[in-house]
Parts: sequence; structure tokens; C-alpha cells
Amino acid sequence: MKKILLILISFLILVPAKGQGLDERYHSVQEINALLDSLDQLEELDGWFLVDTIGFSTQDQLPILAVKISDNVDVKEDEPRVLFVGQVHAEEVLGVETVLDLMNDLLFPSNSIYSHMNILKQFMEIWLVPTANPEGLNVIHEGLDMSYRKNKKDLSPEGPYPNGIFDYNPSIGNDVDGVDLNRNFDFNWTFGDTFLEPDNSDFASHYDYYKGEEPFSEGETIALRDLALENDFVFSIVWHSSRSGNLSEKVFTSWRWEETKDSPDLGIMKTIADHFAGLIETEDGTGTYLSVYSGSRNGKLHDWIYRETGCIQYLVECGTANLQPDSTLIEDTIDRTKPAMVYLMDRTIGYYADAAQITGIVYDASTNQPIEGAIVEIMEQTGLVLKQRTTKEFGRYRRILGPGTYTISIRAEGYLPQEIITVANNSGMTTEDIFLQPAPIYELHIDLIHPPDLVIENSDFILISDFGHDTIFMNTDDNIIFEKPEGAYTVKMLGLPYEKSFFLDHDISIPIEYNFFDGILLSESWPWENSEGPWSAGNVILRSQESLYYDNGDSILSTQWMESEIISITGGLNRIFVTVTHKFETEWEHDPIVVSIRDINNNILGYKSWTGNRWGDYETDYVTATTDTGFNEVKVRLEFTPDQTVNYRGWELQDITLYSWYDEYLGVVETAGGKTPKIPMRINGLYPNPSKGQFHIDLTNFPGGDGTIRIFNLLGQEIKSIDLKKLSPGRQFIDLNINNINGRPLSSGMVFVRVKTANQQVVKKCIILKN
Repeated sequence: MKKILLILISFLILVPAKGQGLDERYHSVQEINALLDSLDQLEELDGWFLVDTIGFSTQDQLPILAVKISDNVDVKEDEPRVLFVGQVHAEEVLGVETVLDLMNDLLFPSNSIYSHMNILKQFMEIWLVPTANPEGLNVIHEGLDMSYRKNKKDLSPEGPYPNGIFDYNPSIGNDVDGVDLNRNFDFNWTFGDTFLEPDNSDFASHYDYYKGEEPFSEGETIALRDLALENDFVFSIVWHSSRSGNLSEKVFTSWRWEETKDSPDLGIMKTIADHFAGLIETEDGTGTYLSVYSGSRNGKLHDWIYRETGCIQYLVECGTANLQPDSTLIEDTIDRTKPAMVYLMDRTIGYYADAAQITGIVYDASTNQPIEGAIVEIMEQTGLVLKQRTTKEFGRYRRILGPGTYTISIRAEGYLPQEIITVANNSGMTTEDIFLQPAPIYELHIDLIHPPDLVIENSDFILISDFGHDTIFMNTDDNIIFEKPEGAYTVKMLGLPYEKSFFLDHDISIPIEYNFFDGILLSESWPWENSEGPWSAGNVILRSQESLYYDNGDSILSTQWMESEIISITGGLNRIFVTVTHKFETEWEHDPIVVSIRDINNNILGYKSWTGNRWGDYETDYVTATTDTGFNEVKVRLEFTPDQTVNYRGWELQDITLYSWYDEYLGVVETAGGKTPKIPMRINGLYPNPSKGQFHIDLTNFPGGDGTIRIFNLLGQEIKSIDLKKLSPGRQFIDLNINNINGRPLSSGMVFVRVKTANQQVVKKCIILKN
């Protein structure tokens, strides 16, 4: 009866005539808005139903409406949340009806599902966005272009700027106006189509996949982004339909790139997707939807929301190439897809479904108050490609997992970190509340040392920790005292080549020598003659390659490199700084770039390594080397080591300058104190793991100074040892290659990597797989 009421409300609303060929059963934008408004007026839904305007469309400034359904709907509660998005692409209208029908069942459940729906509303918050593209949906309902895909962003045939005309073509493709909203998210955005890029497939959907001039250029994607960041969804579905039919009736899971690179949570996400897809019968009745890996990299919502927030979102291609079927098939499609959506909500709370997940609240052990912003990592399912998973206002963390034993790392600014081991199983949720002890507080004195005749006004420094940075403004006579919790810090001077790292485990005074040093501009002569690889130089810029994207390596040992000429350092100078002004975009964890300072025997005196995405404005990093005896001759080496799959825009360098001087305060805080720090060193990750023999160590809370890396086989025999010399405190990224041991290739099996310092040691296992 209630479903009949909902449909009657829709049809009683006076709206313009439907577009030619579109069944009257489909809801237009006006009908959706009027329907939601009418439901918002129903007294019986008070406290259960809320309509929220989450943003506005780019061109016509139409409101983008979201519905929240829950008990106590006006209050954000400490409950899991799910999100259903009905439509992103204009022509793909089936999802709108699917989401609206789910809303009807939640609000007006029949007797057979009444108890089930009430349980879902009681224990979770359910968000629904019928359409994230109201402009495009209007184009369809007005009958202008039944194959329209994008929003209506005003663009011109002459370029990506407005001309005041809606430039569209009523056939497939060739629509000048509009941005493909599912190419406008910033994760892998660079690979999306550029303006007026033709479609080289047989379908020839020219211009339909334009990514926009920059990520999040569109109001629609901003609305979805902000909703996701605010609500920390556990699961989500975004409905699509495949006009070509090539992708029809499939459920896509993030991600498996180039058949080799998996997302950290792919195992459990794909397991759930398999069950989810198996609940949806195909239109012809001969089987069920197919669960597949998402392999593309081009700014899609489901990849972005997983990477950014941890939400497991499935992209579901609903129906067949018949994108806009008649009312009979609409109802049939709704009935077939509904059990899968309900299953995903059941899986969220473990209601008559596998319940494996770990959840809890992170508390301050001294006050019993929840901690917002605590970083929670499942060490078996983490990676640098993921943004940090942090607790929100309730201190809550939640991770969907498969059955098994897991290591949870919890850290927060001002607290001593913890690691616990716990077990997840399908019979019920695992609750692990965490009580973090406040870290000891120590005084940090920063003293500015400078020539007497030098007047300093507002010199900028930054104090960097794992949780952010403080900006320090100092004048000539300033002596600043901070009270900071125990941990690893770096003081960096902006504008002058100075950086010092230390571990704060007692009161420390840091003298900072403020002076102007003459540097040697090494970038003036690049590309350097001693090099190997496709380096490209021009207009004072050095790039790792000439083309837009770098090529993958032809083997796991492929490294391109470039070395400067030998630089003579005289006068007993004991500190070298190399400033590197650059930007980069490489595959996280797999394609490292390295700047190292070396002696004439190729010994590494100092280095830094980076991977991932920092492709924006040029930023300056410092690489430092120190000695007790004075430097003689050194050189600077650049290295880039892409593996065999997944490439990006690479490395672009604007400036490299080498500075050297005598630092009379060299040893003041370069190494940690003699006691074991309360914040332990740990191996945050070994990547890739399994490995073919070459891998990357992410080592956090290194106390500074010397150490060793020793590698053992299953028999406990040491197969390799590496000395670590005078490393800075804090986080270190170390590349290891154990393909060749004493002239013999390493065979498949398990090895143990042990990192040892004077007072600490940590061990991590790695699987070696050989072809």
C-alpha cells in the first residue's frame, strides 16, 4: 500500500512531458525533487527521513539532493553508514529508479520485510543520492539527446571555455559541452580524456569522456566528494549502465591494474563482490551478474572513494545495452537488484550475513575521552597508495575484513603508539577499544645563531612531525621554546639550505646556524654527461622522459640514472646540503626516485627517496650528508627505477644546488639519546610482498644514527647484511635487492628481514617468488 502511495505522489506532480521514447515510469528531476519534498512533509516520517542539499550542478546550479534514512535522523550518530548513488551519467537512468525503490522499501516496508528494514534503520545511517547529475538527467527527459552522458558545462568548439550555447549532438558522441563526472575525481585523473579527444573504439563516442580542466572542477563531483569525506561510509554502490553492452551486468571492484597490481583490500572486497553479484539475476534469466576487477585508471569515483576514505564502493553496470527499457523491464530490474543492495547493508552490521570486521573506539587513557584524528592501520592490508584511515569525532574506527589474525597499529599526535593483534571471524564483529597513553612532554629550545651584524626579520622555519607541521617565525634575538610530545621531528629552514632531524626523548636545545652560503648550481649543466636512460632536458627543466608518461622497466632491475661531475670540497667542511626543487608522479611503493650524495668510490653519504603523487607546484627537498673528518670529493646521483607495470607522469626537476660549510654544531642532535625511546621503531611495510627479490622497506620511528639490515632464510642462516650509516631519525624508505647472493640467484621461499639499531630491532617476513 505504501509503495502505491509513493508512486501516486510521483504521478500527481505536474511536470513537462517526457522526452521522446522515455517511458513515463522514469522520474524526472522535477519529479524527484517534488517527491522528496512531499515525503519530507509527512508527519509519520519525522525523525526517520531527511533531505539534504549536498551541492549544486555546475552549469544550471540545480540542487543535488541526498536522502538520509535512520532513526534519530537529525543527529549524526556513532553508527556505520552506507551510500547508494543512482546516477552519474545522464543516459543511465535505471539506477535512479533502483535507488528510489530502495528508499520506498526503507520508508514504507511491507509486512514481509518490516522487521528487517527497521533493524537496518535502527543500527545504521543510510544515504541515497537519486541523481548526482540533474543537468544531464534534464537533457534526457527533455528529449534533446537520449544518449547524453555528461553534465552541461558550457564549453566551445574552439576550446574549453564558455560560448553561451549548449553544444550537443542528438546522436551518440560529439557533444562539445559537458564533463564526464566519472573522470573528474583526482585519483588517476591525468589518464582521462582531454578536451574533444576522439573515441577510437568501435563505438566512436567522441568527446564523451572529457575529464575536465582539473580534478574536482565540477560542482557535482565536489558534492559527492564532500559527502564522502564527511560521513566515512563503510559500503557504497554507484549505479551505471553500459550503452555498448560490453560491460553490462557486471560488478567492478577496485582494483587490479595491468593484471598484477592489487589494491590492499582487494581480497575481501572481491569476496564480498562475488556474493553481491551472485544475488543479481541477469535479465535473460540464464545466470547472475559477473564480479570483475576494475582495471582502468582515469579518475573514477569508486577508486577515489576507496583510496581516500576506505569506503568499499562497487560500480555496478545495471541492465543491458537497452539503457532505457519500458516500465515492465524497469520493475523487473528493480526486483532483481534489490536483494544485493540489502545484502550489502546486512554485511555492514553482520545481520544474518558474514560479520568479519574489526571496530572500536580509540580513547585517551588518562581522560577516557575519544580521540579524533588517530591513525589506524591494519598492517596486513595497508599501503602508501591509501590515504591514512583516521578516527572521526566519535573516535571510531571500522575495517571490513575476512576471517583471520590481524595486526592493528594505532597512533595519534601526543600519544604513545600501540600495536595489537586480534582475530576477525564471520560469526560476529570483533570489538577492540584502544586506550592510548599520553606521550611524555619535553622542552625543545630553538636558538638562532648568526653573525652579529646580520639582522633577521621574520625568518620562516617549519617543525615537521608525522602528524603535520608548525610554522615558526623568528627574528634576530629570538630563542623559542616549544613543549612537544616525544617523537621524531625535523626542523627545516625555508629559503636557506638548512634541515636537521632529531628524536625528542629528553629536553633538547637546537642551535640553528643562520647564514648565507654560496651554492654550486648543478642543474645549469644538465643533462649530465654521465647518464643512462631517456632523460630529457629543456627550458631549465629535467624530465625523466620526453613523453607525457614514462615507460615501464624491461626488467625488475631497470634503473635510469644520471651523475654529476666530481665536486671538490676543501677546507675541512663537514656538512653538505643538496637542495632539490622538483615534482613527481610515480607508482606508489614500486617506482622510486632517489637523490644521493656519493663519494668517488660510490659510497652513499646521504640520500632521500620518494614515490607516489606530488605533481603540483614544485617543492624543495633537502638531502644532507655529514662527516667527522671533512669532505674531499663528492658527486650527486639521480636514480629512477620503474618496475614492469603501471606508469605515471614521472619526475620533473627544476633545480639542484649543492651547498657545503663547516657546521660547528654538527653533533648536537644528530642522533638519539642513549636510552630506548618510548615510541618504538617498526617496519611499516615491505613492498611488493610477495617480491621477485627487489623490494622497498618503509621504516618508521628510526632513532637515527647507525644500524644494520640482516636477511635470514627459514633455516636461520644469514644470506645478506647491509650497514646503515648516519641516517636521520624518523621515517626511512630503503630499497633492497637480494636477487644475487654471493654470485648465485636467490630461489623462491620465505625470508626474514631484521633491522637492528643499538637499542632496538624489528623483524618482517617477505615471500620471494621466482618465475
